[in-house]
Amino acid sequence: MIYFFTIGTIVGILLGLRFKVFVLVPATLIIACAIIATGHGAKAIAITMLATIALLQVGYVLGCVVRMYANAYMRERMASRRQLSRSHPA
Repeated sequence: MIYFFTIGTIVGILLGLRFKVFVLVPATLIIACAIIATGHGAKAIAITMLATIALLQVGYVLGCVVRMYANAYMRERMASRRQLSRSHPA
């Protein structure tokens, strides 16, 4: 159960860094199939699936936030480099 929670969160973060929100549907289906394949009882499968899918979405949001701040940082850094190169002609 803990493995699915950890993997779900990490996968969510990685997906949030790169993809749009539509990628969560196939990722959710893949995770659901993997959890069902474990062969545990219905109650354990349901609880694991709900928690893992929630953590996948939380990880996705965290990945999107990191992407937003990284893009802002890179834009600021590139702007300062351009200003620096304009003030010091080669």
